[in-house]
Amino acid sequence: MSQKFIFLLLVFLIFTSCRDDKSEAGENLDKDQTEALSFYNESLSSKDFKACENTECPTIRVNYLKFREDQEVAKTMNRYNENNLIKIFSNTEADTIAPSLKAAIKGFVKDYQYFKSDFPDSEAGYEVEISQSVLSRDGDLLVLETDFYLFTGGAHGYGAKLFTNFDIASGETLTKDELFSDLHAFKNFAEKEFRIKYEVPEGQSINSKGFFFENDKFALPENIALTKNQVILIYNRYEAASYAEGELKLSFSRNKVNQWLNY
Repeated sequence: MSQKFIFLLLVFLIFTSCRDDKSEAGENLDKDQTEALSFYNESLSSKDFKACENTECPTIRVNYLKFREDQEVAKTMNRYNENNLIKIFSNTEADTIAPSLKAAIKGFVKDYQYFKSDFPDSEAGYEVEISQSVLSRDGDLLVLETDFYLFTGGAHGYGAKLFTNFDIASGETLTKDELFSDLHAFKNFAEKEFRIKYEVPEGQSINSKGFFFENDKFALPENIALTKNQVILIYNRYEAASYAEGELKLSFSRNKVNQWLNY
């Protein structure tokens, strides 16, 4: 047997082995997307924008997470996450929303430069800071936490905490109705706990201590997180109380509310 034939045979065997390993790894990936899903940090600052090269710019500190797009589910999660980040910059009076996060920040830079052009003596500076982390990853549920602060002049800026609950199997974000098997029962429970924590006696108006729930009726917050051990409720500033009150927070052990959870 010639040396050339032996060499070709070895190459063929190695290639076949590698192909089988990759095929097996692909099967494992489909079986357990939770384990396979991974992410990395992305950052944006004023240095990343051409409009900031030769002129004054707002302070930009944006650090967010991207899921590695080796699975279709990761692409879906990235799309939802980027859209949520874009909304931080969106003007409710605008007819359109930016097509990407970078485009949204470009608009933020442009607004600042228009402001400085109109008011060159103003010492006010625009600022945006965003950070993200995975708050919880358990079973079919991944919870992303976003903290942001945005300042565009005035007496103070606005900061908030956002929770996004992802179904890992589909990549879709979950609504409150999907997170809870009996949302009405959980809401009643949460109201009792809210009244206890913030000393609002049962039978009195929920707004009797200065809160401003719409129509004087208790409501769940926009941001709810289901972690491995807890259910966390966050009312951001202005959602149920004045800016000075800061965020309002309730948290419950999963064991205490498990009867109303779908995840």
